Amino acid sequence: MSTVLINESGVSGSLASGSPRVITVFSPRGGVGKSTIAVNTAVGLARLAPLEVVLVDADMQFGDVAALLDLTPAHTLPDMVADAPAADALVLKTLLTAHPGGYYVVCGAASPVDGDRVTGDELAHLIDQLTDVFRFVVVDTSPGLGEHALAMIEKATDAVAVCVLSVPSLRALRTELGVLDGLGITPALGHVVLNLVEKKIGLSRADAEAILGRDVDIVIPRSRTVALCTNRGVPVVDESPRSSSARALNALVERCARAVTAGPPRSAQMNTRKAGQ
Repeated sequence: MSTVLINESGVSGSLASGSPRVITVFSPRGGVGKSTIAVNTAVGLARLAPLEVVLVDADMQFGDVAALLDLTPAHTLPDMVADAPAADALVLKTLLTAHPGGYYVVCGAASPVDGDRVTGDELAHLIDQLTDVFRFVVVDTSPGLGEHALAMIEKATDAVAVCVLSVPSLRALRTELGVLDGLGITPALGHVVLNLVEKKIGLSRADAEAILGRDVDIVIPRSRTVALCTNRGVPVVDESPRSSSARALNALVERCARAVTAGPPRSAQMNTRKAGQ
């Protein structure tokens, strides 16, 4: 049986929690707010499932997650795939950055040189390890369809595709989704997000859907509040939960939360295995 939780921000979700979810946020181009969406999705899920969420910054060159959360990590993604922690999930967890909001973060590499040392296979193995421990693994990817982004989309149970309300962005996402369909790696559960939406720019949601050839699931309006929160290093769903942007982001959180199937929390499974050793 599933349990429906409603938090103080109005997010509800079915948290029957056996099968872990890998929620990969991706886009063909940068500058569309992909990282902001990934961060706020992780924060919203952590309200429903405290300590059961890990956010992974898989942008190998210029990851923004640490800045968006005002974190100064002791360890970053390249540390997570080193030989020693790769052999032991319990050791791996000690290298994660814990956030006071009740979730964990794998922060991006300190430099593009460090990030380029991480292979797609190593990143995929890390995700496998994290799903042994956490109920939700939220992944922010590099723009485009490079090795690492493809590996993360292939691992995803939920794919969150992001674009803005402009013809070039919409056409780029349509092309990217077509490539993924052709490769046969598009996850069954997809969420198309139209971000930074403004009125009176000559395009509507219906126009976007016509260009994409598929429905738009979430529309997030452009907001000064989001920009202010970004510059302060605080998630908008925490700082301004009643804003239109936060409500749209919480709708995405609810879609992801409803996908979970029955079973005990992953951390409980890990503790049970540990006790039996």
